[in-house]
Amino acid sequence: MPSGIKEEYSTGRALLERSGPLSLRPEAAPQGAAMQRTIARKQAIKISVKEEGWYRITQPELVAAGVNPNINPRYLRLYADGREQPIRVTGEMDRRFDPGDAVEFYGVGLDTPSTDTRVYWLLAGSGPGRRIQTYKVQGGRSPDQSFPYTVTKKERTIYFAALRNGDAENFFGPVIWKEQVDQILSVMHPDASQGNANLEVTLQGVTNAPHSVKVLFNNNEVGEIIFNGQSQGKVNTTISQSLLLDGDNLISFIAQGGEMDVSLIDSIRLTYWHTYASDDDTLKFTASGGRQLSVSGFSNPSIRVIDITNPNVFYEIAGTIEPQEEGYSITFRVPASRSRTLTAFTEDTMKTPSGISLNQPSSWYQSRSGYDMVIISYKDYLENMNPLKTLRESQGLSVALVDVEDIYDEFNFGSKSPQAIKDFLSHARKYWRKKPRFVLLVGDASYDPRNYLGFGDFDLLPTKLVDTVYLETASDDWFVDMNNDGLPDIAIGRLPVHSVDEALKVVSKITGYEQSGPLNEALLVADRVEANDFNFERATLEVGSLLPPTIGIREIFRSSFRSDAEAKAELLSSIDQGPLLVNYTGHGSLGIWRGNILTTDDAGSLINGHRLPFFVNMTCLNGFFHAPYADSLSEALLKASQGGAVAVWTSSGLTMPDVQSIMNKELIRLLFNGGSLRLGEAVMRAKSSVGDQDVRRTWILFGDPTTRLRQ
Repeated sequence: MPSGIKEEYSTGRALLERSGPLSLRPEAAPQGAAMQRTIARKQAIKISVKEEGWYRITQPELVAAGVNPNINPRYLRLYADGREQPIRVTGEMDRRFDPGDAVEFYGVGLDTPSTDTRVYWLLAGSGPGRRIQTYKVQGGRSPDQSFPYTVTKKERTIYFAALRNGDAENFFGPVIWKEQVDQILSVMHPDASQGNANLEVTLQGVTNAPHSVKVLFNNNEVGEIIFNGQSQGKVNTTISQSLLLDGDNLISFIAQGGEMDVSLIDSIRLTYWHTYASDDDTLKFTASGGRQLSVSGFSNPSIRVIDITNPNVFYEIAGTIEPQEEGYSITFRVPASRSRTLTAFTEDTMKTPSGISLNQPSSWYQSRSGYDMVIISYKDYLENMNPLKTLRESQGLSVALVDVEDIYDEFNFGSKSPQAIKDFLSHARKYWRKKPRFVLLVGDASYDPRNYLGFGDFDLLPTKLVDTVYLETASDDWFVDMNNDGLPDIAIGRLPVHSVDEALKVVSKITGYEQSGPLNEALLVADRVEANDFNFERATLEVGSLLPPTIGIREIFRSSFRSDAEAKAELLSSIDQGPLLVNYTGHGSLGIWRGNILTTDDAGSLINGHRLPFFVNMTCLNGFFHAPYADSLSEALLKASQGGAVAVWTSSGLTMPDVQSIMNKELIRLLFNGGSLRLGEAVMRAKSSVGDQDVRRTWILFGDPTTRLRQ
């Protein structure tokens, strides 16, 4: 068995969600993609929205972001997902955009594994834009007393790496095991006169065993969830509305299946009858059309009501605002004759966007000439790629520096997504006259792109998480595997840097390597052979037999030393002398080779300068670069300030050494007998020597794929 991660899941902080009865999620229509590409080519303001609600952006804020104060505000238009959204522009009737004016709209965030942010685009059109109209009708039938309201709790405090569930997230809430687990669900303004509420609970199995979990609501047993293995178990049960407390309610879970009954809480969802009273000056609700309705419980009289039933046609509803014994209420007639979804709020609860920025126009979708090499990163990082670009252009390659935000803008409506990067590369390969042969991704990635665990925002340039036999892990080759056979169709590499300074440092090492003299020694390192284990030493000797006689060989086998400390000392000394190649065959994990003969701390102490070897690590998890809590060994070697590696080729996953060995030997044959191939070309071809999909998908090149060995 391959070496692996000791724990199946890691823990962090919670993220709680609260939702109303319906979720307003405007999805992209096919024709919206063409409109979005047109918008991306224009001067526009990008407005980032994370939460659902009513947003207000003042004229001074928009002018500071880049809006021309002399525009006719009636021509302002707002788009999301390529579709125009209705807005309100206060003070627009005088055709001047004055400092007291503002743009208001109803915004909705996203909930994808990659991001919670939807981007709205504000720009000046050639004529008046869509506006929110006001609806005012008196009278109406008698109102309902309450409506079905849903509150959802979905904590994301545990990452379950061993779960293979496709593109779904691997984040869950607390562990249910031996002890009772209690969760608090806030319920506000329940209608005690109504009969029943509905409770839906979803659990995720951890162990491959039967699961039986009792569910209690405020200490009343309301159901039992019975399921098996690493599947999901659900209960959907009716409970009496009389069990609900106005405020905190206790939901308890008790595992019944013994020592092996371990599961995780995925979600708790309660739908109950909610009176027409605001929760902290806001309320999203449903109501029957044609009825006269009063919503109470507001702390001040600046109350607004918006009909959001149709995301393309919003109405503001005028009503009568009156004081009450406690606070204020608004009374109005619900439009139309069918059920409507509305939101009521006071003006002091209006939201502000999480970000406002000026779009930098781009037109990569229209580009047709093409480039040999594409370097993708954020704008600030790309400025430090110019030395590498200049070097490769001097060697005859045409190089494009592509801002990943432009890719998101043109291929995913401005929202972050690994699929957008793949779509861009697929489009370039299909339509560019000069097809891209090399791709370099500059920026770290994380299996926690939304920072649920609280380690930080390290998902600078996302990777793709794929299911393998043993765990979910990263596959950069997914971006360039256009026919889904597990093999890259374009040579790809990554510089997994956290900062602009790190990017500059790594580029300096790569360009400095090109100025260094030839290197002529290979360092072959093998793990000790244990009982019933793979013969790492024999596999390493087979690698050595493929090297030409001009390359000197130094062998460091763990079994040849009295202790691992001696092996480590010899290894570090040999690396500091600057070999051409370091080839390790053996067990390992995220930051080590077995026996700790090489660790991430050791990488930082290397002093081999620009005599930088290419590390070929035939082991497990040395390429698990997307862990948000620590650098992998591959990252540490690439980013070492006084030496380390020019590039590292290793795995982000767990695979078997016999298949690794086949690919290892093919790589060496290609590099030293293949006509001076670039690293990306060699590793791409080496993968075709094996059929194991996990080996193909999880081996990642950390470094520039256009690098040639200095032999």
